[in-house]
Amino acid sequence: MTLITPLILFLKNSRSVRKALTPGLISSIIMSVLFILVRKVPPVCKHMPSFEGNECTFDWREVEIGMFLLSIIVIKNRASVSAEQMITSTLMYTKLASAVLFYRLDPRFAIGYCLLCVFRVWLLPDYFVDGPEELTYFSDTTLQESLEEDKRVTWVVLFYTTWSPHCHSVSPVFSELSNEYATKYLKFAKIDIGKYSKAAKTYGVSASTMSHQLPTIIVFEDGKAVDWRPMLGSNKKFVKYVFTEENIKRDFGMNRLYDESLVKCKKFKKGKKEE
Repeated sequence: MTLITPLILFLKNSRSVRKALTPGLISSIIMSVLFILVRKVPPVCKHMPSFEGNECTFDWREVEIGMFLLSIIVIKNRASVSAEQMITSTLMYTKLASAVLFYRLDPRFAIGYCLLCVFRVWLLPDYFVDGPEELTYFSDTTLQESLEEDKRVTWVVLFYTTWSPHCHSVSPVFSELSNEYATKYLKFAKIDIGKYSKAAKTYGVSASTMSHQLPTIIVFEDGKAVDWRPMLGSNKKFVKYVFTEENIKRDFGMNRLYDESLVKCKKFKKGKKEE
């Protein structure tokens, strides 16, 4: 089951993933398989050190590390909320394993590989191309202004930071929800609380590196916060929340919010006609 879940998630989103691939992600994939290429592809592999005297083959320790890597990838991807998160996580752990394998051959290879990875991240960040979205991007002042401007509007706001991997994985899910549910009276927005720390303090969302609140989604009705995830548990600690599309729709009552927004739209149009 642990093998099937990530595979189904990838196949379900394979078309969007192919469209969203960037040069950064392609280069990340190349870096992830670099050890396999230099170990198995002639003539490069013939010049690589060999522990058992067999050129261009994996020794038992390399196979063991590869199997351990596979287990880690499967375990970590069980809770993936998007294909993007699954791919990013897989590439990260594969590069870590590659660094270890290069170190076994020669510490100088590992140092060179790590420097190459750092240079690649600086030159070609491995982000997916953003898809279509119906989002407003707030600052700490514009968020408060929009909440007070028209209290008939229900706002669904994602509090995130640019450095959090969890926030990056939830971003495409949130964009899809905005495309599906956004109306004149149901709007979706994002605010970078790493940049706008005042908003983080105002709405009680911690942006620290040890925070268990990244990302946080808050629903505002009549200008007030009425629902949010993650929530505090009985031990006054935040309960881990998996931001899948299904969970967000169910727990925030997105269908109900959408229906209510359509009723408001009809009332607005009716009022316009009477005028």
